[in-house]
Amino acid sequence: MRIASETKAAVESILQPQTSFEAVDVVNSDDTDTQSTLITASLKKVARDCNSILVMTDVFGATPCNMAIHMILQENIKADVELIAGFNLPCVIKAILERNHYNLADLAHLSLDAGQKYLRLGSQETVMKQA
Repeated sequence: MRIASETKAAVESILQPQTSFEAVDVVNSDDTDTQSTLITASLKKVARDCNSILVMTDVFGATPCNMAIHMILQENIKADVELIAGFNLPCVIKAILERNHYNLADLAHLSLDAGQKYLRLGSQETVMKQA
Protein backbone atom coordinates (compact mmCIF):
# COMPACT_ATOMS: atom_id res chain seq x y z
CA MET A 1 0.00 0.00 0.00
CA ARG A 2 1.09 3.52 -0.68
CA ILE A 3 -0.38 5.26 2.34
CA ALA A 4 2.28 7.96 2.53
CA SER A 5 2.18 9.09 -1.10
CA GLU A 6 -1.62 8.88 -1.29
CA THR A 7 -1.94 10.95 1.88
CA LYS A 8 0.45 13.53 0.46
CA ALA A 9 -1.57 13.63 -2.78
CA ALA A 10 -4.79 14.14 -0.81
CA VAL A 11 -3.30 16.92 1.31
CA GLU A 12 -1.88 18.71 -1.71
CA SER A 13 -5.17 18.33 -3.55
CA ILE A 14 -6.93 20.08 -0.66
CA LEU A 15 -4.31 22.72 0.20
CA GLN A 16 -1.81 22.99 -2.71
CA PRO A 17 1.67 21.57 -3.31
CA GLN A 18 3.78 21.87 -0.16
CA THR A 19 7.46 22.45 0.46
CA SER A 20 9.36 20.42 3.06
CA PHE A 21 6.73 17.68 2.89
CA GLU A 22 8.02 14.23 2.00
CA ALA A 23 6.27 10.88 1.65
CA VAL A 24 8.02 7.53 1.84
CA ASP A 25 5.96 4.45 1.10
CA VAL A 26 7.10 1.28 2.83
CA VAL A 27 5.75 -1.21 0.33
CA ASN A 28 7.92 -4.23 1.01
CA SER A 29 8.98 -4.77 4.60
CA ASP A 30 11.50 -7.38 3.42
CA ASP A 31 13.59 -4.76 1.62
CA THR A 32 14.69 -2.85 4.71
CA ASP A 33 17.94 -1.53 3.22
CA THR A 34 16.19 0.32 0.40
CA GLN A 35 13.44 1.56 2.69
CA SER A 36 15.96 2.77 5.28
CA THR A 37 17.87 4.63 2.60
CA LEU A 38 14.68 6.35 1.39
CA ILE A 39 13.62 7.32 4.91
CA THR A 40 17.07 8.69 5.75
CA ALA A 41 17.24 10.65 2.49
CA SER A 42 13.84 12.22 3.17
CA LEU A 43 14.75 13.14 6.74
CA LYS A 44 18.01 14.73 5.63
CA LYS A 45 16.32 16.56 2.75
CA VAL A 46 13.76 18.16 5.06
CA ALA A 47 16.45 18.88 7.67
CA ARG A 48 18.31 21.03 5.12
CA ASP A 49 15.42 23.51 5.15
CA CYS A 50 13.90 22.97 8.60
CA ASN A 51 15.21 22.82 12.14
CA SER A 52 12.40 20.51 13.24
CA ILE A 53 10.64 17.59 11.57
CA LEU A 54 7.33 15.94 12.37
CA VAL A 55 7.32 12.35 11.11
CA MET A 56 4.03 10.48 10.76
CA THR A 57 3.59 6.74 10.33
CA ASP A 58 0.54 4.55 9.94
CA VAL A 59 0.50 2.25 12.99
CA PHE A 60 2.68 2.23 16.09
CA GLY A 61 4.81 -0.92 16.10
CA ALA A 62 4.34 -1.65 12.40
CA THR A 63 7.27 -1.77 9.98
CA PRO A 64 7.10 1.89 8.81
CA CYS A 65 7.02 3.15 12.39
CA ASN A 66 9.82 0.88 13.54
CA MET A 67 11.97 1.84 10.57
CA ALA A 68 11.35 5.56 11.12
CA ILE A 69 12.24 5.30 14.80
CA HIS A 70 15.40 3.38 13.94
CA MET A 71 16.47 5.93 11.33
CA ILE A 72 15.71 8.87 13.62
CA LEU A 73 17.85 7.37 16.38
CA GLN A 74 20.61 6.01 14.14
CA GLU A 75 21.20 8.84 11.69
CA ASN A 76 22.73 12.20 12.45
CA ILE A 77 19.70 14.31 11.55
CA LYS A 78 20.47 17.97 12.11
CA ALA A 79 16.97 18.80 13.31
CA ASP A 80 14.67 18.07 16.20
CA VAL A 81 12.39 15.18 15.27
CA GLU A 82 9.05 14.04 16.70
CA LEU A 83 6.97 11.10 15.54
CA ILE A 84 3.21 10.58 15.44
CA ALA A 85 2.13 6.98 14.85
CA GLY A 86 -1.43 6.39 13.69
CA PHE A 87 -2.06 9.55 11.66
CA ASN A 88 -5.14 10.43 9.65
CA LEU A 89 -5.91 13.17 7.11
CA PRO A 90 -7.10 15.79 9.67
CA CYS A 91 -3.89 15.23 11.65
CA VAL A 92 -1.69 15.86 8.60
CA ILE A 93 -3.69 18.87 7.42
CA LYS A 94 -3.49 20.48 10.86
CA ALA A 95 0.28 19.96 10.91
CA ILE A 96 0.67 21.58 7.48
CA LEU A 97 -1.58 24.52 8.29
CA GLU A 98 0.03 25.26 11.65
CA ARG A 99 3.67 24.27 11.13
CA ASN A 100 4.93 27.84 10.89
CA HIS A 101 3.09 28.96 14.02
CA TYR A 102 4.14 26.44 16.69
CA ASN A 103 7.25 24.77 18.01
CA LEU A 104 7.64 21.07 17.28
CA ALA A 105 6.26 19.76 20.58
CA ASP A 106 3.17 21.97 20.45
CA LEU A 107 2.61 21.19 16.76
CA ALA A 108 2.79 17.46 17.44
CA HIS A 109 0.18 17.73 20.21
CA LEU A 110 -2.05 20.01 18.14
CA SER A 111 -1.89 17.61 15.19
CA LEU A 112 -2.56 14.59 17.36
CA ASP A 113 -5.56 16.35 18.92
CA ALA A 114 -6.94 17.22 15.47
CA GLY A 115 -6.62 13.61 14.36
CA GLN A 116 -8.47 12.40 17.45
CA LYS A 117 -11.10 15.14 17.29
CA TYR A 118 -12.34 13.98 13.90
CA LEU A 119 -12.71 10.33 14.84
CA ARG A 120 -16.40 9.63 15.39
CA LEU A 121 -18.72 6.69 15.74
CA GLY A 122 -21.43 7.43 13.16
CA SER A 123 -24.20 5.73 15.11
CA GLN A 124 -23.68 8.15 17.99
CA GLU A 125 -23.73 11.34 15.93
CA THR A 126 -26.83 13.55 15.84
CA VAL A 127 -26.89 13.71 12.04
CA MET A 128 -26.99 9.92 11.76
CA LYS A 129 -29.79 9.68 14.32
CA GLN A 130 -31.92 12.17 12.37
CA ALA A 131 -31.50 10.33 9.06
